[in-house]
Amino acid sequence: MILIRQPFQLTIGSRLIQQLISLLLLFAISLTLTGATRKPDIVRVPIFGFHDVIDLKDSHEIPPQRPQFDSDYTKQNLYPFLNYLVDHNYWFLSTQDLYTYFIQKSEPIPEKYWNRKPVMITFDDGYYSAYKNVLPILKDLERNYGEIAKVVLFVNSKYMGAKMVGYLPHMSCEELREGYNWGFYDIQSHGHAHQKLTRLKFKALQEDLSLAKTSLRTCLDDLDTRGWTAAHFAYPFGEVSRRVEKAMPQYYLTGYLYDDVISRPTKLRDPYRISRIRANLSTSPGQLIKLAEQATLIHSKLDLK
Repeated sequence: MILIRQPFQLTIGSRLIQQLISLLLLFAISLTLTGATRKPDIVRVPIFGFHDVIDLKDSHEIPPQRPQFDSDYTKQNLYPFLNYLVDHNYWFLSTQDLYTYFIQKSEPIPEKYWNRKPVMITFDDGYYSAYKNVLPILKDLERNYGEIAKVVLFVNSKYMGAKMVGYLPHMSCEELREGYNWGFYDIQSHGHAHQKLTRLKFKALQEDLSLAKTSLRTCLDDLDTRGWTAAHFAYPFGEVSRRVEKAMPQYYLTGYLYDDVISRPTKLRDPYRISRIRANLSTSPGQLIKLAEQATLIHSKLDLK
């Protein structure tokens, strides 16, 4: 009896093992075909941060008429950098673009942006130079290429239109509206009074965040039909703490800082610590171009889930 039943038991066991292996293989193949085992693609988005842009041909913007700051950038260097980006068909992201397509991933990337590399160009503080020196560059590029290069202005609302002795002049509400209406400006918040938010008491922090938002939205109320103005924030002095970060969601969707790292926005990363790269007098157009070239090429098969 033992000699007859033992082979039969081994045969049944072998069949069960073979069936189990087959099922596991089929399951693994199905996962591969459906993309369930594939990790989402990590997109690299260089975000460049500028401050005051000076014209070396204007004697009022260079020493001794005006002191030079490390955070300055020249119009003569900005033009070839932006010209390269437009000429090579880069996608100039708005803050809402970054949020919708790369952070929330709530909408598919439109086909018109396929086969393009995303970058973001930002200017902090709302200086008048963004109107006097930057806007003419953007208009010239549109004439030459038929393409609008949108830039982000992170504005201190308290100083709109301020032209005080001893301080750099700031753009007025009218000048912000003009650039916005032409489609060149994405206007976002840099705080109301450019204070170090990490040092403010919580009530003062809330007041600054709230007033910054309402002031900019009041300025652009009739032009901004989608409510995207002052929906995003850049921290003054690049300073942020956990306490500041906890206050942000009540007023803003994202927060930008300076850490000189190429941004890799995903749902898993903190949307209130978006990386930016400083651009200043010591940064050549060639250096900026090399960083921009590291952006991910957008294509139809890119997995952003």
